[in-house]
Amino acid sequence: RMPPLVYLTIAWITGIAAAKWLEPPPVTLLALAVPAIAALLLYRKEPRPRFIAFNLLAFLLGAGRLLVAQPAITPTHIAWYNDGNSLTLTAKIIDEPDVRDTYTNLRVEAQRIRLKNGEEHPVEGLVLLRTARYPEYHYGDTLEIFGKPETPPVFEGFSYKDYLARFGIHSMMRRGKITLLHPQTGFSLYTAIYRFKEKAHQVINRMLSEPEAALLNGILLGIQSGIPRDLYDQFNATGASHVIVISGSNISLLVGLLLLAGQKAIGKRNAFFLALAGVAAYTAMVGADAAVVRAALMGVLFILAMYVGRPNVVLNTLFVSALLMTLYNPLTLWDVGFQLSFLATLGLVTLVSPLEHGAAALLNRLGVTSLPRAASVLNEALLVTIAAQIITTPLIIYQFGRFSAVSLLTNFLIVPVQPLVMILGGLATLAGLIWLPLGQLVAWAAWLPLAWTIWMVQWTANFSWAQFELPAMPFWLMALLYLTLAAAVWAIGHPAKRRRLPFSRDERSGLKLLVFGVAAGLLLLLWAATQHLPDGKLHVAFLDIGQGDAILVTTPNGRQILIDGGPSPAKLGQRLGEEMPFWDHSIDVVISTHPDADHITGLVEALDRYRIGTTLISDADSSSSLFDEWNKRLSDHAYHPTLAWQGMRLQLDERVQARILNPGPAVESLDSPNDHSVTLKLTMDAVSFLLSGDAEIPAEQAMINSGQDLRAVVLKSPHHGSKTGSSAAFLEAVNPQIVVISVGKENRFGHPAPEVLQRYANYGITVFRTDELGTIELITDGEKMWLETSK
Repeated sequence: RMPPLVYLTIAWITGIAAAKWLEPPPVTLLALAVPAIAALLLYRKEPRPRFIAFNLLAFLLGAGRLLVAQPAITPTHIAWYNDGNSLTLTAKIIDEPDVRDTYTNLRVEAQRIRLKNGEEHPVEGLVLLRTARYPEYHYGDTLEIFGKPETPPVFEGFSYKDYLARFGIHSMMRRGKITLLHPQTGFSLYTAIYRFKEKAHQVINRMLSEPEAALLNGILLGIQSGIPRDLYDQFNATGASHVIVISGSNISLLVGLLLLAGQKAIGKRNAFFLALAGVAAYTAMVGADAAVVRAALMGVLFILAMYVGRPNVVLNTLFVSALLMTLYNPLTLWDVGFQLSFLATLGLVTLVSPLEHGAAALLNRLGVTSLPRAASVLNEALLVTIAAQIITTPLIIYQFGRFSAVSLLTNFLIVPVQPLVMILGGLATLAGLIWLPLGQLVAWAAWLPLAWTIWMVQWTANFSWAQFELPAMPFWLMALLYLTLAAAVWAIGHPAKRRRLPFSRDERSGLKLLVFGVAAGLLLLLWAATQHLPDGKLHVAFLDIGQGDAILVTTPNGRQILIDGGPSPAKLGQRLGEEMPFWDHSIDVVISTHPDADHITGLVEALDRYRIGTTLISDADSSSSLFDEWNKRLSDHAYHPTLAWQGMRLQLDERVQARILNPGPAVESLDSPNDHSVTLKLTMDAVSFLLSGDAEIPAEQAMINSGQDLRAVVLKSPHHGSKTGSSAAFLEAVNPQIVVISVGKENRFGHPAPEVLQRYANYGITVFRTDELGTIELITDGEKMWLETSK
């Protein structure tokens, strides 16, 4: 029998949903409340009519709460000015900046506006401000923004307008001109939390390569911006996305670990309070936004279920938490994250016990009377995953139209290592905050479970049957499925005594498993470390980073030269993580060919992630905020860049040299930054590479006129194969056998140009393209050459 509070909460939530769909006038709700109140007075001594009346009132109150939550859009609200003329808005950042790969979202609170006619007056309301990645702004800063407020758009199948409305945002501004009026000053608790979080983020990035660093940032700090889009899609396709977002499962795991440690150190009773304190600290550290608070609450409820062992108490608490969340913000009801967290927690509370009973019965029927203690993985990983999968699958199909056929397999493979991820990752971060080299040692141990998680997700996502796209599920069918599931759980009931899985109590097996696990982990780390040892060959990897340039050169003795960083810090980090050893966080030489965004954006964050030996830059200048940030980071790290000049020679290894061909005196008068691109010729014995940046025809002609030896076996196509480069005279001077084009798939510039491709064909040149082959790695021993690609 369900507790009364469960019925009242269901009635409340149903009232909110009904008000959203029917939009009743307030007078109708008041009229319906009269018979409900009368029934309470007339039947106050009869339980059933009184219970029905209470539920009707809960329904009406839920509907009324939604009506009250709708904002009044008047001339004092910023949304009143949506889609009109540009204006000047004074606003304050009230939340942690949402830093993405190439832009930043700021949630600001409007204070005043100045209209085009000079009229000024105070306003209220929240605005989503989308701005460039740089310069950076911080929580508490007061800004002046000149731009046009817009109504958030509605796309086919998704309403961004409704999504933002759940957070009280009814206006957005893009491409506004921003002036910092007043930075945050004085002490602020949130400022301190965000600064600590940012410091932890930087430490993780310094200790781990990508994508392992991005995964740990997502798990520990709730920062998902560094996770590459293709990897994020793979986590979604395998039903493992709960790992990379702050969810109830993450919090449950944290509390479980704290309970386990606390029971050993301070006793079972006090361990519960330690767990609560740990969750509070963790929630504050990752930002304490609505989604994190919800996840913390849901996760603690599952632990409460195990700790108290009384399903009715837990169900009451779970439903009351949903009641309180929707009381604070009724639009939370349409938040998919809330729906999934609520259902997953409900599934863990109501389904794990019957599933465990069924598994024990099946094992007994098969004659299995004892299992090693290590088989607890079956209980904690497989059964919990099955419970969550059963109860959330109808909602996932309804919301997203997809079904992951490998979710059980993927979660069974990755869930057992998540405690190691949180323990080792958390210890590495704390140690790194104290002393980076100490944290680095622990981070190498944390790398293995992180890498295992990614490997398993990528492996299972590659199955042809991993995910099925399904037709849209009607709401009535989803409701019917949940009613059927509820009826099944009710029919099974909850016997007081359950059969448990038949574990063996041989404690020595646990010690043996621990020793075996440590030994296996060390062997895997050793194997992974040997995969990137120097092999005596020159490796030139044209990284697949989209529409831009990024080239990693690895010499025979293992020295690394990074030429440009592409347009995306996340993609550059991912590609460097694929090419470099996981333990290596230094780059010997960084070369910025010129300050265009598609070449320098990734380099800005690379300065924070890696120890840089030498920095080489072109003589081109820029007024962009990105270039200002690049120079600021160089100064912050005390790197003193060297200006490249024509004829400069670099001895990169015993048999590997580089010579700068451009810029030179002949291009000083040219206006285009592209013609000031650092162009270098890389040579190992009989094999040479000409890496040309974005040099265009004037720069090509200047290099020809300089009389330098331009001949090379491999040419990096100038300016991504644009028609502004690769002149016939230049190709004749270089006489390449191979051209590599670094270019983004279906880019808006039309690169590479058809006439350039035809010119390459006319000269009999073999063409390799990153948009077709992914990362293109050319390997040479100085005589022969080998090709490796990522696709």
